[in-house]
Amino acid sequence: MVYQRPWTHETDVTIRLRRCRNPLPNSRSLWLKTYRPLRVEPLELEVAQPLPDVCARHGRPAVSRSHVQACFYDTDLHPRFHHSAFAQDLVKTLISMRRVGLNPVSTILVGEWPVCDRCVRTARRYRWLARSLLLLMAANLVAVVIVSVANIDSLLPPLVLALFPGSLLGLVVVVHLFNKSAQRVTYRPIYDERFAFVQAHARFRAAIEQDARYRPPLGQEPDTP
Repeated sequence: MVYQRPWTHETDVTIRLRRCRNPLPNSRSLWLKTYRPLRVEPLELEVAQPLPDVCARHGRPAVSRSHVQACFYDTDLHPRFHHSAFAQDLVKTLISMRRVGLNPVSTILVGEWPVCDRCVRTARRYRWLARSLLLLMAANLVAVVIVSVANIDSLLPPLVLALFPGSLLGLVVVVHLFNKSAQRVTYRPIYDERFAFVQAHARFRAAIEQDARYRPPLGQEPDTP
């Protein structure tokens, strides 16, 4: 498919969307993250078409389905841009002399996506690393208490440094690892609530385009030379 918008790629596949049939739980709090009101209508969207049993990321046969939730932000770059624009807004806020503020969530998109054995192994590995780091920080806290009670002054300073700021940095790493363990889909900006561009492996694109149930969104058929 020929890409048709900025921030999309020629390897993207078009996925049909619809408004969620049932309200998403705890979504109301996401609309109130910042002081700035939304410039667009908040949307709860879901994947509206059947997906093939092929992993979109690796093109391998799917072994299960994973619930994927993605947030899009009301940004200066585009009204419904994925979290990559959120990071740019955060940098802009930090370096600006005036209060810019973090842009609020404008859209939540959910769907059950096929995942392969490689995705499952990678997610399991990230979760194991995160839990191991949590255990290490807990052991360090116990060691600080024991050393303090035992009055072992020579061991206390390095253990305290490992606890603070070490544990704060460790918590950041733990959150990052748990985020990496979540099954993700690479979405492009949402230009129209009826469809989304998604980065996909060639075998996934071929499978979804060969499916008899597949059809491009209305008014968004691929361009032809």
